Amino acid sequence: MDKPFKPARIILILLVFAAVAVFYVIHLYDLQMVSSREYVDTSVNLSTETYTVSASRGSILDRNGNVLVSSVPHYDIVIDRLTLITSEDPNGTLLFLINAADKCGFPHADTMPIRDDSFVEMTDSQKRYLGIYLEFFNLPEDISAPELMAFFRSHYGIPESYTDAEARLAAGVRYELEIRVLTYVPDYKFCRDISRDLLQIVSENKLPGVSISTTYERVYHTKSAAQLLGYVRSMDSEDVEYYTSLGYPLDASVGHEGVEEAFESYLHGKDGTLKITRDSSGAVVAQEYTAEPEPGGNVVLSIDIGMQAAAEEALADGIAELNASRVYGKLKATGGAVVVLDLMSYEVLASASNTTYDPAKLLENYSELASDPASPLYNRALQGTYSPGSTFKPVVAAGALLEGIISIYTPIHTTGVYEEYKDYPLKCWIYPGSHGDINVIEALEVSCNFFFCTIGNSLGIDRLSAYAAMFGLGEATGIEIAEETGVLATRKYKQEHSDEPWYGGDTIQASIGQSYNLFTPMQLAVYTSAIANSGTRYRATLLNSVKSYDNTEILYSHSPEIASSVTVEQEYFDAIHRGMLAVAQSGSAADVFKDFPISVAAKTGTVQLGDNAENNGVFICYAPYDEPQIAVAVVVERGGSGSAVASIARSVLEYYFDNQNSSDAVSAENTLLS
Repeated sequence: MDKPFKPARIILILLVFAAVAVFYVIHLYDLQMVSSREYVDTSVNLSTETYTVSASRGSILDRNGNVLVSSVPHYDIVIDRLTLITSEDPNGTLLFLINAADKCGFPHADTMPIRDDSFVEMTDSQKRYLGIYLEFFNLPEDISAPELMAFFRSHYGIPESYTDAEARLAAGVRYELEIRVLTYVPDYKFCRDISRDLLQIVSENKLPGVSISTTYERVYHTKSAAQLLGYVRSMDSEDVEYYTSLGYPLDASVGHEGVEEAFESYLHGKDGTLKITRDSSGAVVAQEYTAEPEPGGNVVLSIDIGMQAAAEEALADGIAELNASRVYGKLKATGGAVVVLDLMSYEVLASASNTTYDPAKLLENYSELASDPASPLYNRALQGTYSPGSTFKPVVAAGALLEGIISIYTPIHTTGVYEEYKDYPLKCWIYPGSHGDINVIEALEVSCNFFFCTIGNSLGIDRLSAYAAMFGLGEATGIEIAEETGVLATRKYKQEHSDEPWYGGDTIQASIGQSYNLFTPMQLAVYTSAIANSGTRYRATLLNSVKSYDNTEILYSHSPEIASSVTVEQEYFDAIHRGMLAVAQSGSAADVFKDFPISVAAKTGTVQLGDNAENNGVFICYAPYDEPQIAVAVVVERGGSGSAVASIARSVLEYYFDNQNSSDAVSAENTLLS
């Protein structure tokens, strides 16, 4: 039987419900009627601003994973002028900040030209900015320093209790902030690259209008490859429209020249946005990323930095050795270049230019480097154009063989001087002697001018230039950074640059690598690789791969790309290869390579400059002869001869074959596993 409810219990339950109801009614009333004004006041007094946060730029590495260039974060103190001047005590904030920076050993930016109550000698920019300031505030041009300081005290509300020194410090920063409003110069950074101690002081004190921005500085871990790497700085005026269309802020830093510019889209990353909330005093009360910055990708270059350094050293040593034996200025070697291609991936292993510089000090020493008569900023490997001399002869041989003008063993009787065109008698280097009856293999070995004038004349300039173009001469190599395409001697080129028609004498000059022919060392290396490949030319590249910033994802991986091919019977190329092998074994490069343990196919070139100047030296080669792995092109301005600069190529080959196994192992370790 159920027990009946007692009235007292019912009353108790009702009272509990009533109490709870009253509590919530009172609390709700408090929220809506009493505290609402406080929350409204708080929300009204809070301000929110959104800032761009720069993404860390990706690193640049060599093919073996060695870091060449990286970014390190730097923390800068920045001041928002409007927030500062609308705060309760802007001058007190600045004085506190100045003292904190001074205590931590960091000078702050202050260009106001007053020291010790008088004007100092001003730079041009200081004069200009001060003039703008005085004009805007209707102050006399001949105002004295004490009078200007009196204006600062009044204009900026600097308390009378401040000493003259304190007033000068506060006014200096106020002046810097105001100048930026008047002149539209970049935002004011109070201190750059501050220490963790100063960073902590600023962060803990929540100073009105004062915040920390993160910037990234490029750090160079190598002194090699300077002309390849490029540099990073703010945009040039002509770049602004392009980069801002991609979403870059106006104050963004971008790559200039070289790899930094060519692979900007991979390296730059994606900037983030930070929302900062301040209270009525200007102090930061909250901050939140509305978009996290995404670091740029890591660009893995094709170059082997060890080989790059070895090539630069071999080039510098070779030039120094040549000059050590020369007395007169006209005979001095003035510079040169070495390019090395991998014949398995068709990537650039090294691209050296002499003279060079330390890439870490480029911007610091730019004026000095730009005015240096040795032209260290000039990338001779890609921008220097040189007559190829006798290194051009293999392509003449290929064309004559393919067109049936000669066969491999067709003998040509040479007399030492080619006189087909009486106005253009052309002497062979052996004249007054001659090479007698020789075939194409022998002609390549002894570099007989008579032989190549004969077959070049039969081939004709139109067919000759067409074959040369297919081998990459006078053509863009595909390299990603700025290059010259040089000049290929053609009938059309002479018509465009001369009032005279093309003569037969022009053809024989072109057949031995002279006439208008001018090619870059990079083109000569690509040409050499096409010879080694029996007519297949690949696009050159500096880019091996691109990985995500944390190396967990491959964003790009290079695959060899055929640029052109020459269909020639293999036996014809075999003959050309044998002729080039003979150059290294018994010909003009034999003194350098006769004891080299790896078989080398080579061709030397000597280019006369006239005016009693020493000849240019040009040398191309590939190795091993039977299974080509590497191609090398060397040019030395006033190097004397191709044989005189062949030792530079030997040093490069020695490095490659001595380090091949270790480089392969390191490369395998740094390959991203899928």
